[in-house]
Amino acid sequence: MLSFCLLLSCAALAEPLRLVSAGASVTALVQELELQPLLVGVDSTSMPTVGDTLPNIGYQRQLSAEGILSLRPDVLLGSEEMGPPQVLAQLREAGVEVIELSARADLPTLYANIRQIGSRFAQSAGAEQLISRIEQQVLALPGIPAQRPRALFLLSHSAGSLLVAGADTAGDSLIQLGGMYNPLAVQFGQYRSLSAEGLLQLRPHWLITTTQSLDTAGGKQGLLALQPALEATPAAQSNQVIGIEGALLVGGFSPHIVDTLGQLRRAAASPGAVAH
Repeated sequence: MLSFCLLLSCAALAEPLRLVSAGASVTALVQELELQPLLVGVDSTSMPTVGDTLPNIGYQRQLSAEGILSLRPDVLLGSEEMGPPQVLAQLREAGVEVIELSARADLPTLYANIRQIGSRFAQSAGAEQLISRIEQQVLALPGIPAQRPRALFLLSHSAGSLLVAGADTAGDSLIQLGGMYNPLAVQFGQYRSLSAEGLLQLRPHWLITTTQSLDTAGGKQGLLALQPALEATPAAQSNQVIGIEGALLVGGFSPHIVDTLGQLRRAAASPGAVAH
């Protein structure tokens, strides 16, 4: 009995895990599973979510071992997008547990990531509840229309640059789950630039981008000006341009992606969505 009580006392005195999270979607999962009290630092993409209450460890792809180790973390939780690899190796050598979740942007991967975090941090029951809630939200979304409108997902990372999503990208996954059709998914994978002639031939009904890309380009007109051929598309002529929160896609899908899918489904089914 005495030894059992001593074990309880030791457990009570043990410090909680110190957790660092990299990737806005990963941090959102931490919050949804009520693990935020463990956080001692987050990456720059997570700052809008947690505010200025935690140290910023920098961008998830350009982490610094020194900066992270200064926070004395037990665990670094992120996606396979985080790096560079040599920094992750340094952290492991220093005794930090580094967990890399899949960054694939689809719902099965989102559920798998939730279960993995829940299992690691003794929140398996909460993980199943979160998955069930998301599944119910997905079931409640508007249906996919019989005639899916053509859509392009655009990214502008710097002034003057514009990339379009092909297959195996978060943009393509959003288009499909959002009830639209990506004509580029059968042409190439990943993100590429596209010629003016190529854009005109595609005749998209909707243009989808991130709010960050819109900010970088200076708004909708600035985005269209990056490739003047866009202005001649049915989407631009009907002002059918949608901006989504890019943080929902950093490190895979966020649990809040369902709201964005609802926005896209409603757009896909709206009157005139495929009128041109």
